[in-house]
Amino acid sequence: MKNLILFTILTTLGLQSCNVGSTGTWKDENIQQSLKNEIEKLDKKVLEAVTTNNTDLLKSVMSDKLLEKSGDNLDQLIEQASTVITSPEYEVLNQFQAKNSNTGIGNTILSGVSGLNDYIIHYQALNEEMFISTLIPKGKLDEFVVTNIYGKYTDGWKLNILQFGQYKINGKTAPELYSEAKTEYENGYLVDAANNMFLSSRVANPANNFWQYQKEDEMKEFHEKVMSEINSMYKFPMPLESIDSKPQILAIYPQGTADGYFPMIEYLTHLDLKDTVQTKAEYEKIHSEIVKTFNGIEKDKDYIFYKAFSEMPDGKKTVPTYGFVKELK
Repeated sequence: MKNLILFTILTTLGLQSCNVGSTGTWKDENIQQSLKNEIEKLDKKVLEAVTTNNTDLLKSVMSDKLLEKSGDNLDQLIEQASTVITSPEYEVLNQFQAKNSNTGIGNTILSGVSGLNDYIIHYQALNEEMFISTLIPKGKLDEFVVTNIYGKYTDGWKLNILQFGQYKINGKTAPELYSEAKTEYENGYLVDAANNMFLSSRVANPANNFWQYQKEDEMKEFHEKVMSEINSMYKFPMPLESIDSKPQILAIYPQGTADGYFPMIEYLTHLDLKDTVQTKAEYEKIHSEIVKTFNGIEKDKDYIFYKAFSEMPDGKKTVPTYGFVKELK
């Protein structure tokens, strides 16, 4: 599942507040257009710098403290970011302006409080006036979000915090995957619910510790509940005694493809993988047992993937495998 790991490029500046004060905030259409136009120029420079792997351009909008914090790692970090942020075109998810009565206080910015995808941005305000842009670069099904947090200095706005993280998997945010998992759970589709909660957890903090969904605690509690039920109901490796060759199910997880994510079933076979006639017959029997054992696993899916191992994998050496794809539509 390496392709699902949260991609955090640059973590900057602590979240702890050492001063006290008050904060006024404005969001989206309530921000003066002249200020939004000013910030738009900086946002475009950030996206251009990343997509063209231009470290000098990015440095031109960074604050001194961010430049100091990033140190000698900036070239490597931006090169890495450019592999996933490939288009300078973007859509604005949200923008926030914050005015503080003091510097060094904690800013807690709410996108909303009751919507499914409402989130909180929290950071230490280095300036009395701050601005946040959350941007969605144009891409494919698995969207990323760029979080730019600026401070206003005597010589203008400068970038204090820069984060890149995965925002969507399979075209859905973490709360949307959670909502889908709850429906699957209510229908008795426990494995589907577990798979969607696994995916949800991978995109739950798309700006690392700076970003928290309003439903985060609720999502974590539900994930723990589903996994507890899965672990009590199914024990892996799971031998399929009804099949003469006695294969064992090793793992079930969501496998990413260009068309989305579908169940992957890994199993141990005692057959010779070179005997494709027998292994195919065994896989068909395994599929029949999987559908009977794991309620809903084939529902609304295009594929289920199967991977046969010739011996128990230990993560240390390469084990011969053979794969099958069950087309469901």
